Amino acid sequence: MEGISNGIPVNNCSESEQLVKPYVPLDVASELVTRLYGLKVQSIKELVSYDDKNFHIKVLEDYDNANIKELCPHGYILKVLNAKDSQCESIIDAQNAVLNHLTTNKTVTCPRPILNKGGKFKSLEKLYGKSTEGDEPVSSERPYAFYIVRLYAFIPGKLLYGKSCPVHVWYKVGLLCGTLDKALKDFHHPGYKQVDSLWSLKQIPNLVKYLHVIKGPKRKALINEVIQAFSDEVMSQYDKLPKGIIHGDFNEQNILLEEQANQETAGKDYNVVGILDFGDSHYSCYVFEVSIAIMYMMLEDTVDPLAVGGHVLAGYLKEWKLTDLELSLIKCCVAGRFAQSLTLGEYSYSLDPGNEYLMTSAKKGWSLLENFWRVPKAELYSTWKKIISSYK
Repeated sequence: MEGISNGIPVNNCSESEQLVKPYVPLDVASELVTRLYGLKVQSIKELVSYDDKNFHIKVLEDYDNANIKELCPHGYILKVLNAKDSQCESIIDAQNAVLNHLTTNKTVTCPRPILNKGGKFKSLEKLYGKSTEGDEPVSSERPYAFYIVRLYAFIPGKLLYGKSCPVHVWYKVGLLCGTLDKALKDFHHPGYKQVDSLWSLKQIPNLVKYLHVIKGPKRKALINEVIQAFSDEVMSQYDKLPKGIIHGDFNEQNILLEEQANQETAGKDYNVVGILDFGDSHYSCYVFEVSIAIMYMMLEDTVDPLAVGGHVLAGYLKEWKLTDLELSLIKCCVAGRFAQSLTLGEYSYSLDPGNEYLMTSAKKGWSLLENFWRVPKAELYSTWKKIISSYK
């Protein structure tokens, strides 16, 4: 019998959590692309993902979809959304609308949604869970759930993650971040009224519910201290902070680079060319957006992570201005994102042990947060101010 557990339709499955992240073997992914989009798969590669399933698809020239005028030369990204987020169809509509807005106006390079054979940007598909007894044929005894399936044009480039970048790349990241917020300042969609993500910075006070996953009293005390400061300093001013639609996850896994030669050093250099994954986009504070970007770029810097904020802010402020109140809260917001990423990463890993992607921030995050949090605010801001001035 089919039942409802936590709002997720399941079949003969006592634990719906095991069905939240979709089980999509390569042959199932290929079948979805052909059946829904009329494309014939030439090659397929699974990509890393937090809680969805993503695939890079290359296709043959022959296709059967009147809504596709010409094939994307670099292929496509098939995205199978997790079961929990698949319940929020209006939010997915909002995300597709944002992407169409940006790609139509050509303000920011981001994934372009592709219409399926039915003329829709998404469909809800019934997919079966992984069998506990090998690869027996799909049957009514197998657990299943419903997942939203989408297709996007693939954007060529290299992820920022793991690259040794000169500091001007952090400036360009800030520039892209500010350009994006500027491009979306007049964008509205009713679907965003329903977004209440655990990854929104305004949810940081609720991290206390997950402190039990933090190992060691020192780390737990640090997270608790940051949560308390965020509640006192930021949330008390929340209503005064300018807001709009933000990307919400400006991290190293979502930023695309183009490799180029560095004429001065004869080494590698990079240009920032695009932003991926609007799955955490929502209506929130602009200061949260740039603070998130600063935190993740600190993780990637190998020379002086504490100075990164100055470079990111220099780029951001060229496109989008912040009030004195917003500027005064950035340190606390950056620390809040560290706390959020580390805590939720630990919690997700406890549910999905072995998924090392969930622990990406933890590799350097704990030591960075401790060092960052202990630096006096006046000293940090003085360093950032000098860096910002150097770009003028």
